[in-house]
Amino acid sequence: MTIVLGLEAVTAVYPLQTGGEFGGGTTLEWTQTALLGILGYGLLAGVGALVVAFGYRALTVRELPIGPAVLVGTALPAGWLTVEAIRHGEVVADSPLVHYTSGTFLLGVLFVGCVTAFGGHRLGDHLACGVYGITPIETSGPVATLVQSAGLASVVQLPASIDDAEGYPPVDDDRKRALADREFLFPSGLSIPERRSRLESRIESDFGVGYVRADLTDAGAVTSIAVGDRRVGVSSTLGPDRFAVAIAGDPSPRASAGDPIEVWTAGEDSSRLVTTGTLRASAGSVTTVIVDADDADAFEPDGRYQLTTRPETPSDGRALVSAIRAGDETVTAITIEDDGPLASEFAGWIPGTVLAVDRGEEILSLPADKEPLQPDDTVYVFGTPTELKALATELEPSPAPETRTERTHAAES
Repeated sequence: MTIVLGLEAVTAVYPLQTGGEFGGGTTLEWTQTALLGILGYGLLAGVGALVVAFGYRALTVRELPIGPAVLVGTALPAGWLTVEAIRHGEVVADSPLVHYTSGTFLLGVLFVGCVTAFGGHRLGDHLACGVYGITPIETSGPVATLVQSAGLASVVQLPASIDDAEGYPPVDDDRKRALADREFLFPSGLSIPERRSRLESRIESDFGVGYVRADLTDAGAVTSIAVGDRRVGVSSTLGPDRFAVAIAGDPSPRASAGDPIEVWTAGEDSSRLVTTGTLRASAGSVTTVIVDADDADAFEPDGRYQLTTRPETPSDGRALVSAIRAGDETVTAITIEDDGPLASEFAGWIPGTVLAVDRGEEILSLPADKEPLQPDDTVYVFGTPTELKALATELEPSPAPETRTERTHAAES
């Protein structure tokens, strides 16, 4: 109603012309058309802001700032009106582009679009929190201070030094510096295992690390953090004297990773067998195959090949390796030193699982728990980084007897 009265007041000074200029329409008809157009474009802006806010909260678990939501929302009607102006030379009810009526209409669209985009942003964020079970918590400001003082949230601060996880590639120093002394907000009602799990998941998702181990006290304070980078590449799945080669060729639709395949030349007249191998991965027309070291140079750089599956039963070794790579466990090798802490120790007493013992010319696979370890043995241990850390602690040399005696005398004196 306010817009209608304003337009009527303007037309009292500059009356709209009927006839050819506005296609024979009256002032009231133009006003109704303009109001409907403003309402429609405003709803378009609100829906756009709603979708953007919903998607951002669902993907990042954070609230989208109001500025980008309003910008995206108003960009939709602005783009639509630009296309209409280019195609038809007008934006509303036969009004010329260079006219106060078109300007009034555009200002109305902008104002209503901003208002509805603001509302769409709030509604979209609220819907995403309800759909995905997200509880929004303010991270700073007076609201966060009030929540912390009321005991509804607790601050978890990381230590100043970030350690490397055993058995994982080291994380770069920039991410370690970003994690050092960093604070996180969590609900105060969480138990210690729940707080540890949430902290580790938060660090993995926010900082892109492959493994996190957090040690917390009974009061919930973090004593140490160990992080490891994601394992990439195919080197850990390759056996001795095996190579991974990328070639141009489509595998059989029934072939999957780990299946034995044959590689043939794709000549028009005839084809020949190049080598046999194992399918590693396929992306479009590029396929990665694992072949013997002697056959790694048998492929031509610009050649194209045909891949067929071999009539053999696929080995379960590939599935086992994939399961190992997907878990937190990893494999490390240690050497038993003469008079070391693990000399004559039983294999079953070592933290983790002993996979093999390399004893010179003899290799013991999955040794018995009561198998004693001998000096110069190379032991391959499979376990989590926590178990491997405990193993590394056992390998640390203990203080010399004279050092303990000196400390005893010093304490007595």
